[in-house]
Amino acid sequence: MPVSLPVAVDVSPDGVVFAQSVHARDFHMPARTESFHKVLYVQRGRMRLHGKELARRAARQGDAGAVFVVPAGREHRIVDEVPSVILLLCLGDRWLRRTRQVADLWSELVAKSDAATLELGTAMAAEWEQMWRRALLEQASNRTGAEVLCDALTLQALVMLARQTPGQGDDSAEARVRQVTREIEETFLERWTIDEAAGRAGLSRRHFTQSFRRLNESTLVNYLHKLRLDHAERLLASGRHTITGAAFSSGFEDLAHFYRLFKRRHGRAPGEWLAK
Repeated sequence: MPVSLPVAVDVSPDGVVFAQSVHARDFHMPARTESFHKVLYVQRGRMRLHGKELARRAARQGDAGAVFVVPAGREHRIVDEVPSVILLLCLGDRWLRRTRQVADLWSELVAKSDAATLELGTAMAAEWEQMWRRALLEQASNRTGAEVLCDALTLQALVMLARQTPGQGDDSAEARVRQVTREIEETFLERWTIDEAAGRAGLSRRHFTQSFRRLNESTLVNYLHKLRLDHAERLLASGRHTITGAAFSSGFEDLAHFYRLFKRRHGRAPGEWLAK
C-alpha cells in the first residue's frame, strides 16, 4: 500500500531552497542523510526527530512553532505524532561557507539546536512564516534580484534563530510582550504603533499596554523615544553625522519633535550638547 513520503528537494552546493512538506496520516520517512543542510520549522501538527546523534536520549519532539536544525551528512528521520506541515529551508554547503561570518552563524545555530529544541513564540513564528512565504514567492519568480532577495531573507531567518534564547518558546501573554519588546529593540527605526505591537503579541490594546508598562516600566511611546534618542546620541558622538541626519537616521520624522525630546533629556539643544 503506498504511503506519503517526504518532499523531494534538489539543492545545489551554492544555493538555497525554500520548500514545504505536507504530511498525510500515512506519512513515512526512512532514515536518511542529505548532502545539504536543513532547517525544519513545524508549522502545524506534532513530530519527533530521530537520529543517531540522539541515540542516548529521547527523540526530539516538536509541536507547532518548533525548529530543528539538521546539518548535512547527519542521519535523521521524522515520525509524526499528529500529521504535520513542515516549512523547510535547505542550504548548500558552499553557500553556508562563502564567508566566515555566515559559517560561524550556522555553527552557532547548530550548537544551539543540538542543546535544546528551538521554539518560536507567536510573534516570532508569524515573522518567520512571513519571511518564508516571501522567499518562496521570490524563488518561484524570475523578477530582477529574486536570488539576491532570497539570500537576504535566508540570512535574516538564520540570524533570527541564532538570537533565540532559552524560554522564548513560552507562549504566555507575558512572554509574548517580552518577545515584542525584543523586536522593538531591533527595529525601533521603523514605525511602531500600539495597535501593531498589540497585534504582534496577540493581545488587546489595553492588555498589551498594561503588560508592557509593567514589564518595562515605561509606555511604548516613551520606550521608543529612549531607544531612538540613545541611537541619535551615538551617531552624533561619532562625529560623522549632522544633527538632522542623526535625527532622521534614528527614526525621528519630525526634527522639531527630536529637538524637544533631546532638550528635555539633556537640558540643552543637540548643538550645545556636542559643544560641551
